[in-house]
Amino acid sequence: MTTPPPAVLPHAAPVTLPPPPRPRVGPVPVASRAVAPDVARGLALLGIAIANAVVHLAGGAVGLGLRPVDSSTLDRTVDGVVSLLVDRRTMPMFALLYGYGIGVVVRRRAAAWVPWPACRADLLRRAALLVAFGVAHVLLLFEGDILGAYGLTGLLAVAFVRASDRALLVTSATVLVASGVVGGAMNGAIVLQEVFLGEPFVIPVEESPLAALATRALSGLFGAPLGAFIALPLVLLGMWGARRSVLERPADHVRLLRRTAVVGLAVSVVGAAPFATAVARLRDPSTGDAIGSAILHEVTGAAGGVAFAALVGWVVAARGTTTATLGPVGRALRAVGTRSLTCYLLQSVLFVLPLAAWAGGLGRDMGSAQVVAWAVGVWLVTVAVAVALEAAGRRGPAEWLYRRLVYGRSTASPSAAVTDGQPAPEARPLSG
Repeated sequence: MTTPPPAVLPHAAPVTLPPPPRPRVGPVPVASRAVAPDVARGLALLGIAIANAVVHLAGGAVGLGLRPVDSSTLDRTVDGVVSLLVDRRTMPMFALLYGYGIGVVVRRRAAAWVPWPACRADLLRRAALLVAFGVAHVLLLFEGDILGAYGLTGLLAVAFVRASDRALLVTSATVLVASGVVGGAMNGAIVLQEVFLGEPFVIPVEESPLAALATRALSGLFGAPLGAFIALPLVLLGMWGARRSVLERPADHVRLLRRTAVVGLAVSVVGAAPFATAVARLRDPSTGDAIGSAILHEVTGAAGGVAFAALVGWVVAARGTTTATLGPVGRALRAVGTRSLTCYLLQSVLFVLPLAAWAGGLGRDMGSAQVVAWAVGVWLVTVAVAVALEAAGRRGPAEWLYRRLVYGRSTASPSAAVTDGQPAPEARPLSG
């Protein structure tokens, strides 16, 4: 005889299950970082140091490219070479690599199933931190800061993270032309003062620290939005490249890298030649010629920046270079590239404190050749610092602070955190 079931089943005490761990993506271990992007950043910082060098000459009459009017033959030669190969070429390269980094961040979070709202918040936080670093950099040291501009660009780029490839490329090309015209026209318009007033533009010398601070703040206020506008097309192109892991798996894209390097360098050099010859005082351009040459120089500089990055990827692929097979030079460049924020800020310290009129004042007695030599020396010092930090197994202090602010005191538990220690799964669409 069986017992009939009770008319009312007893209620069990409710059990509260813990929520599943939220997926988090920790910093990429240094040993797992791709070779080409870091080596390219290390080289780009040399170009940035050389390109920024002329800004640290203390005052005086200047012409195209902010180059001193009263200069020696050697100085004019150096000005021409820098304008041909470096100016408006290495900054786009760095912007491209910044965009590539954004794309890698997005891809890793998609692979970890991080919801889009969380990913978006992470990207916005990273960009906002860069803006904050840039503001501090401007107020303390250097009005030509790029961190604030790149941070603003990063805020804009979030809107394009889930855009199609076509939208990325079309927007990049459109903004490139517009920003090139604006930036180039502003660079070439420096000749207008000489045309209308009969005398060249003179950069004021700020010997008072407070006056210099006010000048830097005003320059940064207007310069950062313009810099963001100019950097945006390269950042979007870098995001497009990251979707294909072009620089992380360069062996899979050798033809693209080779073609981009060869064609891009040719376009860059040909496009820079009219402006560079005018800067070197090999010819005396009319006002329209000067402005047109400056615009061409600005627009084709993007091709040069992309080409330099592609060249690094091509060489890495051709040599089959890995982190284990890097030579001494490659390891040094990679050490700088993995500490690019620290090395960039250290450049300003080594430029501004000795050379600025309100500080050491050595810049007032230098010419273009001397200050470019100083720039190479500054870069070599940052290489030595980066190599020493690499040997000690330490990140740069700026990277440490940035990652601390991005990731907090610690990353998630091993079960929830995702790093690049193992190959990441195929990226999944970010939804949410």
